[in-house]
Order: sequence, then C-alpha cells, then structure tokens
Amino acid sequence: MPQPAKKLKASDLKAFEFAAAGHEGVLSDESGTLVVKPCTAREVAFYEAAMSHPEFAFWMPTFFGTLSPDDSVTAAVEAATTGTPVAPVAHTRQSSLVLQNLTYGFEKPCVLDVKLGAQLWDEFAPQAKRDRLDAVSDATTSRSMGFRVAGMKVWKGEEEGYKVYDKTYGRVFTAENVIDAIKEYFASGLEPGQVKIVAKRFLEKVTEIREVLEGQESRMYSASLLFVFEGDSKAFQQALEDEKNRKPQAEDEDEDEDEEEEQDIKKVEGLKLIDFAHADWTPGQGPDENALQGVRSMEKLLAQLA
Repeated sequence: MPQPAKKLKASDLKAFEFAAAGHEGVLSDESGTLVVKPCTAREVAFYEAAMSHPEFAFWMPTFFGTLSPDDSVTAAVEAATTGTPVAPVAHTRQSSLVLQNLTYGFEKPCVLDVKLGAQLWDEFAPQAKRDRLDAVSDATTSRSMGFRVAGMKVWKGEEEGYKVYDKTYGRVFTAENVIDAIKEYFASGLEPGQVKIVAKRFLEKVTEIREVLEGQESRMYSASLLFVFEGDSKAFQQALEDEKNRKPQAEDEDEDEDEEEEQDIKKVEGLKLIDFAHADWTPGQGPDENALQGVRSMEKLLAQLA
C-alpha cells in the first residue's frame, strides 16, 4: 500500500465514488489511495487496539489515523507507519478515520458490502432502535443466515457501465434464493472462467477470516465484509499476469523505489472487514458468534459458486 502524503487537509478531499452501501460523507484524497470516513471515538479505539490483535488487523483496512476539519493527519500517519500507538483523542462524527482505499489498484472495481450479524444493535442502542433493527433482521436474511447484502456496485461492460444496487436490493432475498444476489454481483464484464477464479479466491479469504474470528474475543454489530474484484476482463487478465511476473521483494531494495512500483500494481480481488462503529474487544467472552454466523453462511455460498 503506498504511503499517504505527510500532509492531508480536508480541502484536498473529494467525494468517494465506490461506496457500495451508500455510506454518507465518505471522501477520498486526490491520489485515490485513501478514504476518509466519519467516525466515533469507539471506532477509533477499536482500530487503535487492533495493533494488539495482528491476525484480526490483517483483515482490516490499513489505519493511518484521524482527520479533523482544521488539522492534518501528519502525526497519525507517522504513528501508523512506525507501528507506535496513535494517542487516544476525543472524537465525534466531525472527525474522520483515514483508511486504505480498498478499491485502489482496480480499473473497474466491483464492490459488494455484506452486513454481518442477526443482531444488528449493540448494548447502547435505545429500545426503539433495537425494535427497528430487529424488524429488518426478521424480514431479511440477517436473521436466518447472519448476513444481508447491503449494497453492490457492478461493472457491466462499456455499453452498460456501472449498475448500482442500493440497500433495498438485498432486503427482498430469502435464505433459499440469496445465492442469486451473489451471482448478480459476479455478473460483470468477466468471462466465466475468470469469475470462477474470483469466487475461489474469495472462498479462501472468507475461510481465513472465519478461522481468525473463531480465535478472537470481540463483538462487532453492523460490521461488514467488503468484497472487491476487477470487473474488466482485460484488466483482470493483466492483473493475473502481473501476479505471475512479480518478483519477490529483496530486503536491500530501496524503499522509495518499492513504494513507487507498488503504486502501479493492479489487483485481481480483495476482501476486508469494515465498519467498526459498534465494535469492542471483549476479553473472556469468547468468539463473536453473531458475526461468525454470517461469515459461515457466506463461506457456504461461495463454495457452491467456486
């Protein structure tokens, strides 16, 4: 991942165009390597503490610190790149997380946001919110399968362009037919053989995430799995070729040259856990079975497609 510039100001940001689930207020920098997302103190604390959980942190977007309207992320970036903890700060929704842009490195990224959990509310939610979210869960695959398709953005080729599926799209599916929604996500500009490659790779990654979560003690409500793959057939094939031809990095290579080369790397696919506004580390409470239900369901569906 290319390192962000040492200075990042709010005035340098623009609207982020690949938010699959309609998240409001998400921005990106001019280079496209970063996203800036409104946050709470709880979410910042979860990212900061993840440095003590490296297996879990591997499946999170790289965290570069926070940005407020009147400051820069210089100190936070330096802390993130040196591995030292970011000092806790009081945060409101006026502050934002500075994160790795998961769609960077793709020509035509196809994005799927899968919201995890049958229970979507945390212990701080008022009863009215609990009732509303329980109704959504009961009426969708959230209750029966532990996940719901929260949104998609799929490249359909030069003639059709992008097709966007908003949060209402995934709410009509049941446990019996939700695989059709996943098939629609893969119905992009790729050839059938390329789709098989992506499905297999996603299956491997979801299995790894499931194994990590089974060994962690955390709770995260309304977190998501964010899937991204290259939707353009030619770009996809080129990314595969680049993978084959990529040389292992030598320890004595110049770091500046490494970063410059990495900016040109094209990706085949990627998968991360995102959205930790309602997440905590919970020592002594065992694995997060609420989130794991959804991860296991996605694992089974991908196994059918792969």
